[in-house]
Parts: sequence; structure tokens; C-alpha cells
Amino acid sequence: MDKSGKIYVKAMNKYNDGYIDKALDLCEKSISLKSTNAAALNLKGILYYLKGDLENAKKMWDINYKRNNDKVSKKYLTDSIRDKKRLQLYVSALELIKQLNICEALKILERCQDSDFNFINVNNNISLCYIKQGEYDKAIQYINKVIKVDKKNAQAIINKKTLIKYGSLKRTINFKEIAAVTVSTFLIIIVIFIGYKNIYNIKHISILGAQKLQNDKLVENNKSTKVDKTGASAGKAVVNKAQEINGFPREQFKVSIKENNMEQIITYVNRWKNTDLEMNDKLLMVKGEEIIKSKGVLYFYDKGVSSIRDKEYNKAQKCFLYALPYSQGNYLQEHIIYMLAVSYKSSSDFQNAVKYYELIIKQFPRGSYTEEVLYNLILINKDIDSNKAKIYAEKLVKQFPNSLYKNSIVKKILGT
Repeated sequence: MDKSGKIYVKAMNKYNDGYIDKALDLCEKSISLKSTNAAALNLKGILYYLKGDLENAKKMWDINYKRNNDKVSKKYLTDSIRDKKRLQLYVSALELIKQLNICEALKILERCQDSDFNFINVNNNISLCYIKQGEYDKAIQYINKVIKVDKKNAQAIINKKTLIKYGSLKRTINFKEIAAVTVSTFLIIIVIFIGYKNIYNIKHISILGAQKLQNDKLVENNKSTKVDKTGASAGKAVVNKAQEINGFPREQFKVSIKENNMEQIITYVNRWKNTDLEMNDKLLMVKGEEIIKSKGVLYFYDKGVSSIRDKEYNKAQKCFLYALPYSQGNYLQEHIIYMLAVSYKSSSDFQNAVKYYELIIKQFPRGSYTEEVLYNLILINKDIDSNKAKIYAEKLVKQFPNSLYKNSIVKKILGT
């Protein structure tokens, strides 16, 4: 067996063990060594297919059919014609979930199960629907289906944590790992098809505290330099002097991009984004920002969620703050803001928790977390600002008349 074949075997093992992303990477390596490796091309297509990326799946099978006259690929291509309809059904189900029309959404999602296309997203959303309906036993079945295929799937893990939290309160289910639950509020997350654009636009988010510290140091270094500190020229002098002192780390930046070192890339981008650079360095910065937007947002989101699970809230906040300024138009944006609020609340930083809870209400007034966010704002404000607490209580009752949060606390605030 040649090297390409050996790598394909490793890819298949990773797929069977539930590490779909690692399997994809290994398929790519196998194909790069031998572009006619039919087994690797077929497997890569299947992995894309399970993730809901129909175009890339068909591309792999089309290549395999043309290069190797592979009959299996031809059959996959023929069968995939019907998946365009399933994709349309899936998108319509997402809209119904947003409208809280859960029963209809479930009916459509069940129709999407006619094939394995978009297997991960479909099952994640079925489990979410059952959670919303309180049918926890059914929900866990679909969560486990996803985890079997993709052990590290962020949405399935969060859905499971949500289920554990509900189960703890309802006394209806008892997971062995319940002692590990760390998220202090209910987590409900909607998996939105990759590329499905968010209709809301987030307003400007302030640059990270870490960047501010770096800029403060640059300004301090510049104090000894005699420059004309009037208008825009003063700020320009600061960044130019900083570049003169430190020098743009061109080679290190290239290495970090080559190695997909997200922490290093975000550090360089945030530090040098407002400086005057040479053309080649500007292009390098643009590439760095593109990587953060395309890969880094998900990377830091996953890392932040993992840190919350480990009760490392400061690390979680750092990760979410890295991702947030680059998340515009990304389906994860709402989830990043919510998890940022959760991490601040869990670390007893209620001022920042309120800041991001309110940002969710402002940017996503009918989003995935509205009900939970309103209740948290009621709890935080009830002893310090009764007027605000009452406003949020009125919104909760009006928008969610059958909410499980319509309890004695809310009724007391409303005087009912």
C-alpha cells in the first residue's frame, strides 16, 4: 500500500471513531499525494455530504467519476439531485424554528431524514425542537446520533448541556456527567446552515482590552519623540513611531498563517491593523483578517465554550472577545454574545453581563436566547433597579406568555 492509501486508512478510522474534521484533513493529504485515489475522493465527498456541503460533495464525486470512471461516485451524483429539495426544506424548517412553530419544523426536518445529506445539522435541529417541546428522551437520541458521527460538534455539545440543565430542574432525566454542568443559564442554540446570512447587523464592538493595553504602551513610548501632536497627524505619528521601534513581524506573521496559529494571527492583526504599512504587509494583514473571519471565529468560539465548561471564565471571555469583532454576518455571532454574557455572569461581573445581555436584546430581539436573556436581566435588576426589572418582566410576559420563567418572582415584580 502506498503512502496515499495508508493515509486514507487513517482517515477512514478517524471517520469511524467520530472525528469528521480530522478525517477530512487526512483525505485532503491523501488526495494531494495521489489525485486519483478513488477511495479518498469518495470519502471526502461523503464527509461534506454529512456536514451539509452539497456542492463540495458533488465536486469530489464528479472528479472521481471523470478521473477514475468510478461507478459509486456516479450513483452518489445521481442520488444527490433530490438533495437540493431537501436543502430547501431544511432552510424552511429553520425559519419555522425562529418563528417558534416547532411542530411544523419537526415535520419538515423528519422529511429531510430521507437521506444522510446534512445529517449533522438536521439531527441537531430535531434535538433542539424536542428540547423546546420538553420531550427530553427523544432529544437525547438525536444528540447522540450527531456525537457518534462528530464527537466534537459544538452545537451538539451545547444542546446536550441544555438538556442536562433542563433535566436537573425538571427531575426527569439524570445524566452521569450532570456534576460537570457549568453553564449557569439555559443554553438553547439553533444550528443555521453554513452560509445562511444573519439578517441583523451588529453595531461597532470596541477593540479588545488587550489591544488597548498594547496601544497605551505605544503611546507611552512615543512621548519621548517630538512630533506635531495636532489633529490626525498626532495619531499617525504614534503608529509610525511604533512601527519604527518594533518593526512589522513579517516573517513571523507568515509562519503563523502557514501553521493556522489563530492566537498569533489575531495578536498580529489587532496590533497592526491601524498602522501605516507597506503594500506587501497590508496584503498580509488582509489575509490574516480573512483567516480570522473564515476560521478563527469558530475556533475561538469553540475554545471559549470549552473554557466555560472548565469554569475558566477569564479565558472564555478572552476567546469570545477575540471572535466578536470579526463575526459580523456569521451565524455564530448571536451565540458568541450570549456566551460572553454567560461567562461574565458566572464570574460575578454583572456589569459586563448586563452589557452583553442587553446587546443581544438590541441586536436579536427575537433570537434564540431572548426568553433566557430577559429572565436574567430581571434577576440581575430586581434588587438594584426595580423599574428596569419591571420593563424586562413586561417584555417577557408579552413576548412569551407561556414562558416557564413566568414564576413567582416575575409575578411579584409585575404586581400580579
